[in-house]
Amino acid sequence: MTPVKKSQPSAHNIFVGNWKPTKNDTLAKRTPGFGTTMNVLYGDQVCGQGDVDGMNSIVSHFLYYLDLLGVGREEAGPHEVLTCAEQKPFNSAPTTTSS
Repeated sequence: MTPVKKSQPSAHNIFVGNWKPTKNDTLAKRTPGFGTTMNVLYGDQVCGQGDVDGMNSIVSHFLYYLDLLGVGREEAGPHEVLTCAEQKPFNSAPTTTSS
């Protein structure tokens, strides 16, 4: 699968563990896990806004399907890897400063 934008990884590469964060990703609190996959797919609609309902709903559905498939939740990773609450969204608009 190809990335949505040239400047970001594909959701597939993150999800299957092929993506390694750059220094900028680490500074933006983007780490390997479902949260960063969600960040690529939904960006600032749900990411970087703290503990919001939209993000929690996506995580809840993800965990539901893990249970349905019989995959252990412990394999999904800790909460901070599952969410993008504190991550800077990949698609966030650059901040501008006024003079």
